[in-house]
Amino acid sequence: MTKLLGLAEAAALVRDGDTVAFGGSLLHRIPAALARELARQGRRDLIFVKPSAAYDLDLLCAAGCVGTVYAGIVTFEPPFGMALSYRAAVEQGRVRLVEHA
Repeated sequence: MTKLLGLAEAAALVRDGDTVAFGGSLLHRIPAALARELARQGRRDLIFVKPSAAYDLDLLCAAGCVGTVYAGIVTFEPPFGMALSYRAAVEQGRVRLVEHA
């Protein structure tokens, strides 16, 4: 019996309201395909945990998947600038931020 799953099957294990902790740092070694699949499957109210997030979190915020974020920094790094969907979601109160220093 194999424990390997396809991307869609793996993402289907994540339920609305679950806590997800992504690996990678900023734009390096991130699970971008998983973030896209969670957005495609329409997950909602996820609790996202990552010390230094970027595209993965920004994409999930743009898709309306995130309810709470535990993060230290969220940026695309120079020269790409700020994670605008994340910023808008926090400023508009659609996402709750718990910032860690």
